[in-house]
Amino acid sequence: MLRIAIVGGGTAGAASALFLARAGHQVTLFERVAQPTAVGAGILLQPTGMHVLAALGLLDTILEHGARNDRLFGTTAGGRTVLDVHYRHHDPQSFGLGLHRGALFSVLWQAVQIAGIAVRSATDITRIQQSGGKTLLFSRDPAPGSVEAAAGEFDCAVIADGTRSQLRAALAIPQKVTPYPWGALWALVPDDGLTQGGLRQWFRHAHQMLGLMPTGFAYKQMERPILSLFWSLRADRLQHWQEQGLEAWKKSVLELAPVATVLQHIQSPEQLTFARYADVQMRHWHDARVVCIGDCAHATSPQLGQGANLALVDAMTLAACFAEAPVVEQALALYSQRRRTHLRYYQGASKLLTPFFQSDSRIASTLRDIALGPLCGMPIARQQMAMTLSGSKTGWLFGKLRQPK
Repeated sequence: MLRIAIVGGGTAGAASALFLARAGHQVTLFERVAQPTAVGAGILLQPTGMHVLAALGLLDTILEHGARNDRLFGTTAGGRTVLDVHYRHHDPQSFGLGLHRGALFSVLWQAVQIAGIAVRSATDITRIQQSGGKTLLFSRDPAPGSVEAAAGEFDCAVIADGTRSQLRAALAIPQKVTPYPWGALWALVPDDGLTQGGLRQWFRHAHQMLGLMPTGFAYKQMERPILSLFWSLRADRLQHWQEQGLEAWKKSVLELAPVATVLQHIQSPEQLTFARYADVQMRHWHDARVVCIGDCAHATSPQLGQGANLALVDAMTLAACFAEAPVVEQALALYSQRRRTHLRYYQGASKLLTPFFQSDSRIASTLRDIALGPLCGMPIARQQMAMTLSGSKTGWLFGKLRQPK
């Protein structure tokens, strides 16, 4: 049995805590927020993520809260098909699940509590020190003038505190964090059935993109289904968007897509939240007895809808590596080895695709509009696209993820 500290109670941290506790390890989960709740719009849970949740015994509850998405369909403002990817082209039984981020968080967090895992909330871990074969954690109280204090001694530390992690930055691992110039406005609105069971997108070149995704239900609020709305926006144009006002934005949206029934649910700018993204690249993900997982380790743009899924696969793989190599340093080295091809593919694919969907480049958008639609009609190409969307690819030409059981 190992004493394992996990920093961060989001998807990666909570799932890791569950897997490792069930394997018999003594787990302590540190969370900076006193009463953690999930913020954010809908996420697209892929078959890979659902496999992990099934292993945790949580999939049935998740399915109750989600909305089945069988297709990703996108057109230009003029109606030209840009994307038409069906999950069935990879696996007749597979589908994506639109899910409120809060539903996933709540189900995982409740499972953590039921499992009796030690949770130390309102604890901001500021430093990790490795000494004498042990991992020492230090924290600081948020009160002004507080001093750093020891938070505990462990055999291993798992850093899962998100894209902007300062703990990751202090590790002796070559890494690069690049903020994306583009982000997205998002909102949750009632789902009136406009998208008909699929994620629907509209594009004007690469500088305008509207997305609508059936998102199921908020946690334990099963009265009315909800829809996630996303609007692409450069970060440096956010102030201009605010100054232009809500009606000017609605006019732009309606010039792109016939979604008046959706927009009528948005009555104030406060209903729209701006999300920023960054690309996190690390040469590997472990440093002796410390390992990074989730967005802390490999955040990408949201183009492929893989964030939560990669985090869930991280958690399951990490537990499997501890089961195979009980020596901490060996287990974490094995983890970096096991995750390399899968993570490298999705990081590379996300980085490659982003300029074609979020940029000011007319060349990129023209190439996208000319090439992608016809490719979606070619059997081999559409099968590979569907496999990518499902979260299963591990290489540009060959390779399929084999998840631990």
